[in-house]
Amino acid sequence: MSSPLTFQLLATDGAARAGLLQTRRGPVETPVFMPVATHAGFCLHTVDEAESVGAKLILSNAYHLMLRPGREVFEKLGGIHRFMSWNGSVLTDSGGYQIFSLPNDRQISEKGAVFTNPHDHHRHLLSPETSIAMQQAIGSEIMMVLDVCINATSTEGPTRLAMEQTHRWALRSLAAHQLRETGQALFAIVQGGSFEPLRTESAQSLTAHPFDGFAIGGLAVGEAREVRDAITGHTARLLPEGRPRYLMGVGTPIDLLESVRLGIDMFDCVIPTKMAQQGFAYTFAGKLRLSRREYRLSDQPLDAECDCSTCVRFSRGYIQHQISGRHHLGVKLIGIHNLRHYQVLMGRLRQAILDGRFEAEYQQLKPALSGVRRGLRGRGSSKSTPRP
Repeated sequence: MSSPLTFQLLATDGAARAGLLQTRRGPVETPVFMPVATHAGFCLHTVDEAESVGAKLILSNAYHLMLRPGREVFEKLGGIHRFMSWNGSVLTDSGGYQIFSLPNDRQISEKGAVFTNPHDHHRHLLSPETSIAMQQAIGSEIMMVLDVCINATSTEGPTRLAMEQTHRWALRSLAAHQLRETGQALFAIVQGGSFEPLRTESAQSLTAHPFDGFAIGGLAVGEAREVRDAITGHTARLLPEGRPRYLMGVGTPIDLLESVRLGIDMFDCVIPTKMAQQGFAYTFAGKLRLSRREYRLSDQPLDAECDCSTCVRFSRGYIQHQISGRHHLGVKLIGIHNLRHYQVLMGRLRQAILDGRFEAEYQQLKPALSGVRRGLRGRGSSKSTPRP
């Protein structure tokens, strides 16, 4: 079966990579951040708003969509693109992390994971085969194998067992995928916790098979940032140069900056919209907390350099009013800005790689992306201060 996805590596600068990912829905420039539309939609945003911020590839979750609305809905209504009126590309996560999040209500065996549907209280089996069948019904451009996620602080013995089961499930996922020509790609997931030898073993095992891309899973689940960066860099170096590399569930702007530097191409996280719910806006001069009273009288946009609809039309004072009153509009406006900020960040990093000046861009961005901007001082001033 030929790959329905192509990846062209256009430039490297150190370990950082700029590429072009071609799916059946069109080209996606990398590095790329995927906004998270878990339930085939965003909490407060429309697909038009996701498109307006520049998103070309979004993420939905097969576990949640299996539970509701269910496989038959996607089969009847023609897949996720028609269902949610989205013209871009979609990556579906398989549900491994969601199973990990149910420690008191799931039984994992070689067959798969059995758990209770919280919506109807029926027992369900999520196996490599049922996960692939669900993702094929959804019709995403990129599917993920079902993996066994484990806390990154686990000891080596349980981590090895989970990794080995992930490998077996990955091959079952691949076999199920190859039974039908659907025009979808399939990514494997490298596991191994915080143990570099296990990560090496996992990468070598999975890259021996014809997966269309490779993800690094099992991070942002309890380990220290230094450990995450070390494991990410170590694993990325083991993955094929000509296949996309996806770091799952990460993260903040500084996480993305550091991980692009380590050779990662693809990211997803709920943080842009989750932090908006707490009143935080990301800018290239630091992070703003719009619930602070000193923004009440500010007529500045969140970021004077940003071209999103929020920054073009609304002041910090207005957004502070909405946030302090706990109005959904404030969250929505910050969320639009944060999603645009992530897309602009990816574009800046990509251009820096293409121009051979990534390290200079990294050094310029790191201080602000690491800190919190406060007060009403002019642009450029700053003061320093989980996988979903």
